[in-house]
Amino acid sequence: MVYYEETNPCDIPLERVVNLLQNFFPTIERKDVEFLYHGTYNVFEVKKDFIFRFPDKSLFGINGFNLIKRELELLNLLSSQLSFQIPQFTFLSADPRTPFVGYRRIPGQSLSRCFENASEEQKAHLTKQLGSFLSEIHSPQVFKVVTDKWPTEFSPITYKMQWGKFYLEIQDKIFPLLSRLQQKWITQIFTRFLKNSGNFNFIPRVVHCDFDSTNILVDSSFRVTGIIDFEETKVYDPAVDFLFFREGKQFINQLMTNYEQPIDTGFKNRMEFHWARIPFTYLLTGFNLKISRMVDAGFIMLEERMK
Repeated sequence: MVYYEETNPCDIPLERVVNLLQNFFPTIERKDVEFLYHGTYNVFEVKKDFIFRFPDKSLFGINGFNLIKRELELLNLLSSQLSFQIPQFTFLSADPRTPFVGYRRIPGQSLSRCFENASEEQKAHLTKQLGSFLSEIHSPQVFKVVTDKWPTEFSPITYKMQWGKFYLEIQDKIFPLLSRLQQKWITQIFTRFLKNSGNFNFIPRVVHCDFDSTNILVDSSFRVTGIIDFEETKVYDPAVDFLFFREGKQFINQLMTNYEQPIDTGFKNRMEFHWARIPFTYLLTGFNLKISRMVDAGFIMLEERMK
């Protein structure tokens, strides 16, 4: 499976990237910079040893600078709470008009690029490590550390309201683009989720919120070397960090077995809902920002989920 972010072209000229990096590397040349992918950020490998991230053009300026600043502060908080290696920002643009950040590259490759080569024994060991990571980040201790700095108003009630509003926006903007079969499937997904009170009886925790195989780094023996991309990390529903449906039911079951935090009765229902609703995030974001490639990616994902 190729992710949208892996085929999304860079939206900042490479010459500009090289020019901005000269503040930190005066002798840097174009050949020293390799574009990797483009999601929330345009991501580059620099001199084989560093990762630099430049916000998407829609975030370039003070919004992107604030996003980076918050993630920097969050990573500083988490570094003392987690036993896994996470990025430590060492380069930060001092100019809010041109925000970007860099850190020393964590060894390893994305699990998404090699998962199918792992043996069953290696996959089982992976679930132990990932279960340990999720147990740490979802812990009451991490929740307290983060909310002491950033008090939150998030609750299962606001969560239900958020997804109810999202569904209305999907009906308004995306339904006209869909077939009757697609509309029916989406209606079933959302009404089943919103009407089940058991889905809104959970304890909020700090969650990675983009925890999939692309953001898990492993070595050649499939040992986890690090976890990356914490820009979406927030207080939220812990079930959203368990969406390993591509990796298979056995992998998910082993992961949940190795998870040491409470699992409420609606946990698996919410996992399935979040897996099913991901295409709508691409469809709606692409529609609102007029990015046809993102809309196309959303339709491909929708067909996959419906199957």
